[in-house]
Amino acid sequence: MPIIYSQSAINARLQGVVSTIDAGAGNGTMSILTSSSALAANITLAKPSGTVAGGVLTFTTPLSGTTLANGNATFANIQDSNGNPVITGLTVGISTSFDVVMNNTAVNTGQIIALTSAIIIGS
Repeated sequence: MPIIYSQSAINARLQGVVSTIDAGAGNGTMSILTSSSALAANITLAKPSGTVAGGVLTFTTPLSGTTLANGNATFANIQDSNGNPVITGLTVGISTSFDVVMNNTAVNTGQIIALTSAIIIGS
């Protein structure tokens, strides 16, 4: 039988994620990585980085960043303002079966990556 958390416990865990991202003096970032682990883009998160309701962390958007490498966006990580990992191993793809959804995962140096929505669903 799987572990089931109450809605208030899920919200508290997600709020802890927001607090960790926002803890430093600056803003947290989302790093988009290519399949070869090259840094495709660093996207500066808003502060506060998001809000929590109903078991969902909704990041403050829109967000954008300029790509630094050519490749296929595959993974994403979120760091606090000091560069410490908060969330790693997020998947990137073109459908909602991925953690980070992009219209096109093929990126080229100098291209703008824009996120119009970003959420994490707690469990």
